[in-house]
Amino acid sequence: MDTHTLVVMNVLLYVLYAGVIALNARMIGTAKGAAWFAGANLSRGAGLLFLLLVGVTPVSQALSGMMAVLGVMMLHFSFDRLLERGPLLRSLQYVLVGMMAAGTVYLLIVPPRYPAMLLLISATESVQVAATASVVFLFAGDELGPAASLTGASLAVYAFLLLARASSTLRFSSMGYPELANETLRYWLMGMLVTNSAIAFGFMFLSAAKQRIELLWHAQADELTGLLNRWALARIALREIARCGRTKGMIAVVMMDLDGLKRVNDSLGHGCGDAVLQAVGKALQETVRGQDAVARMGGDEFCILLPDTGLAEAMMAAERMRTQVEALTLRYRDETVKIRTSLGVASSENCGLSWQTLLEQSDAALYRAKRGGRNKVVAAEVEPLGEGG
Repeated sequence: MDTHTLVVMNVLLYVLYAGVIALNARMIGTAKGAAWFAGANLSRGAGLLFLLLVGVTPVSQALSGMMAVLGVMMLHFSFDRLLERGPLLRSLQYVLVGMMAAGTVYLLIVPPRYPAMLLLISATESVQVAATASVVFLFAGDELGPAASLTGASLAVYAFLLLARASSTLRFSSMGYPELANETLRYWLMGMLVTNSAIAFGFMFLSAAKQRIELLWHAQADELTGLLNRWALARIALREIARCGRTKGMIAVVMMDLDGLKRVNDSLGHGCGDAVLQAVGKALQETVRGQDAVARMGGDEFCILLPDTGLAEAMMAAERMRTQVEALTLRYRDETVKIRTSLGVASSENCGLSWQTLLEQSDAALYRAKRGGRNKVVAAEVEPLGEGG
């Protein structure tokens, strides 16, 4: 296959992938990085097309190279936008584009005797793509799995192809350089067909995976507080209970209900009640351990799952939660709102490894705390397993 045909195929695929990515973004309902990715493909495709139409001259090569480098910069932006990593390594991209622009101007003013423009363009693009590959490999996260691996590997291969093309210019003085240059160009264009296809599909797979993760998160999270919801907590609890069954470990549940939230809603409005729930949720997250799980069960009721925790330790943890919530002072429309809470604690030590039993017993203990004066911690009243009766 001749180089002219390969250039045309690459240009057509660049345009196709730009359109497919834009369409895919509309179909799955997210546009994170899609505009940057489409722009990257169009810029790089335009650079190749311009060189094909105008021919290889110092000026056309310089303009084509700048479009390619700007396109790779946009490619990097598309991935850091998709992965929500902010301006990660963007400063490096800006520096590389700036160096490319300065080097291009210099080479146009002082034409060299060797293919320095090609070396500059290929080396710059290689570093840019390598930086993008590192972002995908290091920051995609385990949850993106194969999609991140495919995309990162494709970017790494593309960076290697660019580096190989840059390295070939160093043999300019050899007798067979013209043939080497043509052969390198042909293999580079064929490699682009494969790697850019893999990168485009990888971007779509990453977009779909991110969308799936976000939907799963929304399905598991309480919208108001950002805590887990009842369904998500149950899934975690069943997994932890199964693990405790294998390891002979213990697990505890703390059920918590806010005292007087209805009065707050009636006197200051539901906006204040929502602010109270958010403040309590944040306080609980700051109080528990990393392996613990906090959920809002609905209304003003919270549930905290404490893996590898016996009853005595769970009672101390619940008291810390009660104290933390009691210390909260919320200002709302020039009014000071104090928060109190009642808590019930149940442990597998005396309730067994049953999620339903742990919930029922901790809930029963919670209501005894309510009836016993509120703002206190009460343990479940269940006979220890294995004892008489």
